[in-house]
Amino acid sequence: MALLKVDELTVRFGGTPVLDAVSFEIGKGQRFGVIGESGSGKTMSALAIMGLLPEDAELSGTLIFDREPLPADEEARAKLRGKRIAMVFQEPMTSLNPLEKAGAQVAEAMHLAGQAQGDPRADVERLFVEVGLEPGHAARYPHELSGGQRQRVMIAMALAGKPDLLICDEPTSALDLITQRKVIDLIDRICSDRGMALMFISHDLKAVAALCTKIMVVRRGKVVEMGDKLDVLGHPKHDYTKLLLAAGRHRARTLMRAPISGDMLVARDLTKRFRQPDVSIFEPRPPLTALDGVNFTIRSGESLALVGPSGSGKSTLARIIVGLDRATKGELEFDHQVYHGTDLPRTLRRDISLVFQDPFGSFNPRLTIGESVAEPLRLEQGAEFDELGRRIVEVVQAVGLSPDMLNRFPHEFSGGQRQRFAIARALITRPRLVVLDEPVSALDVSVRGEVLVLLNRLRADYGLTFLVISHDLDMVRIVADRVMVMDKGRIIETGTPAQLLDKPQEPLTKELIAASLPDVGIVPVL
Repeated sequence: MALLKVDELTVRFGGTPVLDAVSFEIGKGQRFGVIGESGSGKTMSALAIMGLLPEDAELSGTLIFDREPLPADEEARAKLRGKRIAMVFQEPMTSLNPLEKAGAQVAEAMHLAGQAQGDPRADVERLFVEVGLEPGHAARYPHELSGGQRQRVMIAMALAGKPDLLICDEPTSALDLITQRKVIDLIDRICSDRGMALMFISHDLKAVAALCTKIMVVRRGKVVEMGDKLDVLGHPKHDYTKLLLAAGRHRARTLMRAPISGDMLVARDLTKRFRQPDVSIFEPRPPLTALDGVNFTIRSGESLALVGPSGSGKSTLARIIVGLDRATKGELEFDHQVYHGTDLPRTLRRDISLVFQDPFGSFNPRLTIGESVAEPLRLEQGAEFDELGRRIVEVVQAVGLSPDMLNRFPHEFSGGQRQRFAIARALITRPRLVVLDEPVSALDVSVRGEVLVLLNRLRADYGLTFLVISHDLDMVRIVADRVMVMDKGRIIETGTPAQLLDKPQEPLTKELIAASLPDVGIVPVL
């Protein structure tokens, strides 16, 4: 029996459809997955069901929940929201109130859903235990929790009303492998224990395959394929589904590259401590150690991958290498010049570039994309204006984009295009070492493969040296010559991708490998 029936759902903005006659059903207790790239309309379908569409949205079609039409009246819809239909949003940090403690926000969700009975503190603690949190986490603010813990708080809030349908919108896209697997297992267990139906929205094919029994593939607001998981992933009919499955395998061809030679960057005993605010003048808190005596070497022409769970110190290390932060202790040596982070000599700054994790947040929204790409050229003293112009055109074309795009603003581009421009900006000074911090984690599966091929080609064409920070082990197999595993600020294991990923020695490395979701489907030859 259908719990939710969606018939001819269409959503328009200014006459332009973002959802075009979408129809599907979710049965009671069924696991329903929605796959598609960014902008395909996945999230818009969830917001339509929840009654949370923007005011300027034009909605048509039929939404039936438990054999009754979903009410158009906001007050009536609000009585269903949270109580019978609940949603876990994509980014928990922006969804949670930064001024309220986590437990108070869960208690408020219980009150709004009419489930606040007896001792609310005990009810909140029971929910926290159910989602794998310590009861003490209820007294913490969102910024005091890790990404995985914040996501668990969001799940606890969604469960507060004991809903019949749980909608999860990209709940694992920003999490490391271990945390991602724990959240997926948590959602799986809770849905089984409570008998809830699940609508799981993601561009991660492996996550959808692990949780769902029925899958709908959406492209440009239209359903292109729908059916049982084994049929859609094992025997896809539509070319777009075949393309997604092929892209999900992360196959990037090996290219000729410059030979690996002598040491380019050497890190010696790098330590970084952050001062924590004291509880009171009588209860000082010890400093937080983000890096604890890190030693490693990157050779010229090498691609070195750095993997590890969230909070292990990977991004802190990257910021020190590129001169955006300073080590508390230890030193770096690049091209026989010693520095400690922010004291990176100006003459070397053009030789080390950083590609940030978020391809949208790393660009100034008030500058055109061309102005942002050209910004690092301030490091080029004495260069001719015409030469700088030619260099901008060269790097933009090198990443597969057109110079005609340079007068547009960041919000006018897709995530994949913005990441290509971020790579172009990193190459504009013709660096020797490029640090890439999670360069594909924010991208759709269909775009990730393109960016990986691009990185391999640029490394071959320009003789680049890479330090790649990632939790995507499939990506590491493709781009890395050597892999370092980091945990709690220390390098715990080093080796080739084959050595570490096929025969791990350390418990954390084994846990990372075990947390990887299996490949999905039968990928046909296109």
